[in-house]
Amino acid sequence: MAKQLRRDIRALLLVPTTDLAIQVDERMQRLGFPALRPAQSQLLTLVQDEGKRLTQLVDAMRLPKQTLGDMIDELERLKLVERYQDPDHGVIKRVRLAARGRAWAAEVRKVAALTEARWATALGKTKLKTLRGLLEELTARLDGDDGKPGKPGKPNGKR
Repeated sequence: MAKQLRRDIRALLLVPTTDLAIQVDERMQRLGFPALRPAQSQLLTLVQDEGKRLTQLVDAMRLPKQTLGDMIDELERLKLVERYQDPDHGVIKRVRLAARGRAWAAEVRKVAALTEARWATALGKTKLKTLRGLLEELTARLDGDDGKPGKPGKPNGKR
């Protein structure tokens, strides 16, 4: 019997991520939401109700400002996000979820909860709780104190 190769961490994270993405995409298609690219979905997940500045989104997504601006333009045309004046700065704009974007986000949360429940059935509630706790801890350690993700090889976002 051949020895099974140890899969790298990317592959181990990719399978559940893909499973969740498929569930989300199928649900959104049934509800009549537009098909989104993974980066667009990620961007929508980062935009909170209080809004984010473009520079915050650029840092979080690690994309050029122009690329991110183009993504926001497209999501704005789809009525998923809206730009508005930053209350703390007269020139800077923020991006927040539009009404349709908030509906999208609510549906994504429902799908995520159902998927997590399915995973709990597969793994057992205790194991899934442990997995979730470890992922939350890892995320907190990799996120910088300023809320920006840390760069690879730089714990806690120290630059």
